[in-house]
This record gives sequence, C-alpha cells and structure tokens, in this order.
Amino acid sequence: MKLLSLKNTSIKTPSVQLARLSAPHGYRLDGDTVHLNARFALLDPAAHERSWALQLWACPSAPSSAAGLAGHIVAEAALPPMGEIADEIEHFDVSAIAWPPAGAGENAMVLVLASGRPGQFNDIHDLAVYPRPQLFVQPRMSGTIGYRLEAGRVQISVGRVENPRPESNRSGTLSLELWAVSAPFAGGRFQGHHLAGVEIGCVNGQCQLDLQPIDLAFTPPPVGNWQIVLMLREWTASAFVTRDFTEFAAPFVSAPVVDKAPAPVNGKLAVPVTEKAAPPVIVKAPAPVVGNSIVSAVEKPAAPVVARTPEPAAANAIPPLAVKTAAPEAAKAVAPIALAKSPANASTKGVSVNTADVEELAAVQGLNKKLAEGIVKKRPFASLDDLRRVKGLGARVLAMVRPRLRL
Repeated sequence: MKLLSLKNTSIKTPSVQLARLSAPHGYRLDGDTVHLNARFALLDPAAHERSWALQLWACPSAPSSAAGLAGHIVAEAALPPMGEIADEIEHFDVSAIAWPPAGAGENAMVLVLASGRPGQFNDIHDLAVYPRPQLFVQPRMSGTIGYRLEAGRVQISVGRVENPRPESNRSGTLSLELWAVSAPFAGGRFQGHHLAGVEIGCVNGQCQLDLQPIDLAFTPPPVGNWQIVLMLREWTASAFVTRDFTEFAAPFVSAPVVDKAPAPVNGKLAVPVTEKAAPPVIVKAPAPVVGNSIVSAVEKPAAPVVARTPEPAAANAIPPLAVKTAAPEAAKAVAPIALAKSPANASTKGVSVNTADVEELAAVQGLNKKLAEGIVKKRPFASLDDLRRVKGLGARVLAMVRPRLRL
C-alpha cells in the first residue's frame, strides 16, 4: 500500500492584513459536510491578486491570535475571486467535506480567513473563535486494545466497537487499521505506513459490535523507529476517515536485513546467508489478556456522551451542530450511553466465519468447498444469521452448522 502523506499546514501571519472577517458568520455540520457562512471586508487592493479560502479548525484550546493557532483543519473551502472594490463587504455561503479529528474530546472551533493557493492556504489574515466547544459524535473502540506479532503475522485485539450516534444513524463501513507513524499521533492529519487492516462492517446507532482477536498478514515498515497506532476508520463519500485511535507507548524498531560475510568451507566460499533481526518484544502494562500474548495492549473505557444545551445563535449566523439536549437541570451531566446487548451467537468456540480460510470452513461438518468460498466472499458478518446471504446456505443448513461456527 502506498505511503499516506497528509502534511500539516505551516501557518504564517502576513506583514499586511488584506482582509478581515465581519459579523455575522457561523458554521453548521451536516453529516460529512460543513456549511460555512461568512462576511469579510477587503482592506487593500492587493487582496484581488490573492486566492482565498475559508477554513474551519478544531483546536485543543482557543487561540488568542493567528500565531497561537494549532489544531486540525476540519474543512477548507476555496472562495471565488474577490470583487473589484477594495472596501467592499464580501458575503459567502460555501460547503466542504468534513474531516473531524479522531477521538471523543471537545474542541474549540475557529473560523479562519486565509490566502495562498489550493492545498496551501496558510497566510492567516483573520480568525474568529466560537465560544461553544464542539463534541464530534463518532464510532469508537473500547475495552482491551492491543496487538501481537508472530511469524510475519499480527493479531489485532479490540474489545468492542460502539456507535454512539442516534438509532437511525447507521455507520458507514468500518475498518481496523494498524499504522506505523513517525511522530506522535493526535487524531488529525498524519504520514505513515499501513501495516495491516480489516473491514468489520457497519454498526447501527446506539449499538456495539463485540470482536474476537483478528489474525492478519503484517507488512513491516521501513528501517527505523516507529510509533504504532491502531485506528478505527469509517468510509465516507470521499474516503476512509479516522474516527478513533489508540497509540501504543512502546516504540516499534524495524531492523535492517544483515548480510553475513561468507566463511570458507574446505577452501571454498560458503553460500551467503541473510539473517533478519527479529524486532524486540516490548510489553506495556496492563498485563496481556489471558489466552492472548499481546505485545502491546491498553485498556480503553467506553467514553460517555456529554449533553449540552445549545446557545442562541446570532442573527443570520449558521449555528454549530446541536447535540441532543438533556433536561435543563442535567444540561452538563455526563451519562453513559445505552448499548445494545452483544449477539447471543458470539461464541468463542467453533470456526470463525470472519477469519478462517476456505479449507478450514470446508472442513466443518455440513459445509462444502463451494459454501466455504461463498462465506469468504461475502464476509465480514455481523452475526451468524447474516450467513443466509451466502447462496445455498439456507435455514436448514445454517441450523445444522451453527453450533460449529462463530464470528
């Protein structure tokens, strides 16, 4: 897989401010789209020679000026050319694809007016900080999360995947991906190497998917020291987007291949031998899960949903996304989400329909090679009942083989 490279924007403050934001302005989140409403004044004729964009940033803390702007660009919308009058008030309503930061923390939202060129609008002329923090409600991982390397393969362990969105909001296709990154990952843009991954299907709103350890092929990163990150990613209209992540504290050392010098044998040179140094096994607390030798593991509790009371929007402004409001007296209470029960057929015994190969499935009494190939082609499965999607695997056959299978 190709190297994923999304470089962070290096912001600059121009010596001359060419434009400034003017009220009213606002933003609105609509699924995977951000709508921006902004007015601003042109302060210098040189503004007509620039290309402009509106950006929406999610920041760990509210910046006091452009120099303190740091965080993640949620959306960027290029603007059409400015008007011909230097002191004219321009007004724009634009939309862009939303790329919210991964994780469940609150963010300070900042509207930025920037100039530059497509892909590098980094001259910050003005910004506006919204007083209400934004909480992005996204699919997430919880429970014991870890990985284990052995003989060129990796076993990924995730206790469960939850979808805290409303019941009617089914997730897109979700995937678990293991990445090696060169710098600590904060949930935004990154560069790194894809090591392993698997699609696990969709999860209905207010439901969870309990997972068994998943065995996958492992592609080692180039030689060097790397941070290992397990990401939960969701398919959107544009691409897979990171929704949650766990970064493991123990670094991963990818060692070079060492060529041993050939030694003479009976006066002749022996055939050269190539030996690849095995990576060190580094264990991070807590202790490995019983029955699974996890190289790195962390315990991630389920994150509560924070309900907040929306603030009144200014006239003509587009208000931020309204999170479901609790009763007034509990407006800022933290309440755990009610999750659906785990499927009754999530047994730890039997052959896994999501990870076993064709030969293992065909060896199950009641299945043949054709049915096994159909199962491999149609997976992943959210429940054993989903096996009915396989051609030839009807209710009678499923009832017979169910005790011998698991997810």
